[in-house]
Amino acid sequence: MLLVESREEDEMVLPGGKSMENEPPHMAAPRAVGNLTALDVVPRRLLLIDFYPASVYGNEWETINYVFYCGLVDFNAPSVTDLGIGHRWIERTKITHHAYRDQFHRIRKSLMVLDEGRTTQYLVHSNAVEVRVDGAARAIS
Repeated sequence: MLLVESREEDEMVLPGGKSMENEPPHMAAPRAVGNLTALDVVPRRLLLIDFYPASVYGNEWETINYVFYCGLVDFNAPSVTDLGIGHRWIERTKITHHAYRDQFHRIRKSLMVLDEGRTTQYLVHSNAVEVRVDGAARAIS
């Protein structure tokens, strides 16, 4: 799993960034990862959406984090291993030693979706929520 240094913490986070105006998440993700790491990625599946209300951090704006699965890594490709300082490939079993707390929960839940074939997981501040559409009687996830 690719992690990058956080600008605000001393720990690692999933690569990402803000979307540009009118830029959908599946297009923002490859641009942000490319800007941070020079890697070309293609989102293949949306694993998780994590909504942070503005009130959580006392901000004036809310944040929505999307986690995409972008495929397996070919470690024989030079561009994959030559990422420079601030970027690391971390084994799944060692995520807890490197990832920031909120990121760890997001990563863990994303991997569960991928491994168990679940539908996209919806979170609010890294906590799973039951989602219903138009008053449907059954939960989507």
